Amino acid sequence: MTTRLCNMLALVSMMIIGIEVHAAPLVVDFENYPNTGVHATVTSQGFNFAAVNGSTIAIAANGSNCSPQCATNGTSALAVGAPNLNPPTSAPVQMTTAIYASFRLTGLDFAELSHSAATGWSASTILMTGLLLGGGTIAQILDIDGLNDGPGGANDFQSAVLDSTWATSELIGLQFAGFIGASANEAFQLDNIALDATRVLAVPEPGSLALSGLGAAVLAGLRRRKG
Repeated sequence: MTTRLCNMLALVSMMIIGIEVHAAPLVVDFENYPNTGVHATVTSQGFNFAAVNGSTIAIAANGSNCSPQCATNGTSALAVGAPNLNPPTSAPVQMTTAIYASFRLTGLDFAELSHSAATGWSASTILMTGLLLGGGTIAQILDIDGLNDGPGGANDFQSAVLDSTWATSELIGLQFAGFIGASANEAFQLDNIALDATRVLAVPEPGSLALSGLGAAVLAGLRRRKG
């Protein structure tokens, strides 16, 4: 009886304390948005993307809903600085999550909004800033080539070469901001953001808490009887 009760208490304790589970690597690819257009917030794979300062973000589907033509990789992507606005009004986009306790950035693809030289408002660099778990930040500048350089013109996106510190940095958020020289809030695109995310399973239901207290009381009573 005592052994069974101890086992039960151990199980309940695990439920109350919570278990950190390193999820399988995931990719935020924005493919869950079949309909393009402007959004206040975009959610993909449990991560939220919101433009700050009241500006706009959008889903660009293979560049087809942009005027002029957006850079494309043949799939949906996140356009920061909405397509069909000329020039677009843009601001940094913030990436957060309510599902995961923290995450590590392992890769991403990025591009200018449009490779048309006539626009003049696509960013030439992206400042990527990570908010660290426990405080502090980490940052890196990504240089956009601005070229329609994919095979047959089909892929204008670049894959980021990340600094080594990202691989060991536990993040709770990311911010991306586009620049042309010192001019901020310029337009760009993001796609295929690769992450290793940590989910915390901790759901102490009222019934579990009550069971824990009852079990502890019974165990204490058994010990007193033995004494």
